[in-house]
Amino acid sequence: MNTAHQDYYTLLGVEPDATLAQIKKAYRTLARQHHPDTNPGDPQAAARFRELTEAYETLADPVRRAVYDAMRPKVTGTTLTQPGRDAQAASRLVQVLEDTWTAIRRRHGQLPPVVIIVASGTETRSPRWGHHAPGRWYVGTSQRAEVMVSGEALRLTPAEVLAVVLHEAAHALAHARGIKDTSRQGRYHNRHFKTLAEELGLAVEHDHRNGWSASKITHTTERAYASQLAALEDAMTLWRRDETTTRTTRRSTNLIAAVCPCGRSIRVAASTLGEAPITCQACGGNFQAKDA
Repeated sequence: MNTAHQDYYTLLGVEPDATLAQIKKAYRTLARQHHPDTNPGDPQAAARFRELTEAYETLADPVRRAVYDAMRPKVTGTTLTQPGRDAQAASRLVQVLEDTWTAIRRRHGQLPPVVIIVASGTETRSPRWGHHAPGRWYVGTSQRAEVMVSGEALRLTPAEVLAVVLHEAAHALAHARGIKDTSRQGRYHNRHFKTLAEELGLAVEHDHRNGWSASKITHTTERAYASQLAALEDAMTLWRRDETTTRTTRRSTNLIAAVCPCGRSIRVAASTLGEAPITCQACGGNFQAKDA
C-alpha cells in the first residue's frame, strides 16, 4: 500500500461527498486491516496506519476537512481513482433537466414551475417516457405539479429526451390554461394537445390509439435549445433498466362434462377427474368423462 502523496479520499476509499458515518466506517475497516498489531512482521505497517489516521482525523473534522477540500489538488489517473463525478451523476442529470425546464419557461411565460423527478416508466403494462401530474408536491405552502422523466428514457438521444420534457410541458401548459388536452385516463391526446405541443416546438403525429401523442423536436427547436441539448448529452451517463414483469399463468378454465351411471352430469377439469374417482352420492357410481 503506497501512501505517498495519496489523496485522503482515495486513501480511505470514499467519495468527496462521503458522510461522516461513511468516513468512520471506512477508517475502522482499514485501521483493523493495517494496524501494526495485525501486521507484526511488516515494518511498513506503522507508517500505513499513521497515514490512514491522518486522513481520517482530517476528514472527520469539519473545519480541517473544509481547509483540505479548498487546497486539495486535482486528482489524476484513471476513472477508478477519480472520485466524485459518478457519485453525483443522478443529481447532475436532474439539475440539467431543471435548467432545461427553466429555459423553456423563459420562452413560454405561462408555463408554471414544477418538481422534476427521474423514476421508472416500465412498472405498468403501458411503458411511458414521462408524465405530468398536477398538485403532487408542496413547495412551502404552494402546490406544484410533478414532471417525471423515466430512467428508461435516458438511453435515448438528447433530442428525444428534450422531446419528452417538451411533451410534458405541453400538458403543464394545458393545465395552467384550463384546457382538457387528453381523454381515456390521459392516454388519448386530442387536438388541443397538438396545438400546445406545436406552440412549444414539437412536431406531433397521430395514431388511432393515443391520438396526437408521438412527438419529436423540430430543427428550429433543436437550434433554440442547443445549449440544453449539449448539457443533456454531457449529463446522460446513466439510464435505468426496464422492469421485469412477472406474469402469472392463468389456470385453465376448460372443463369437460362427466356423467355417472344414473345420468347425473357435472363439469370438471380433466386433470381433477383423472386424479381420483369422483363418486355420485345418489347412485354410488363414479363419474366418467362423457365421451369416454
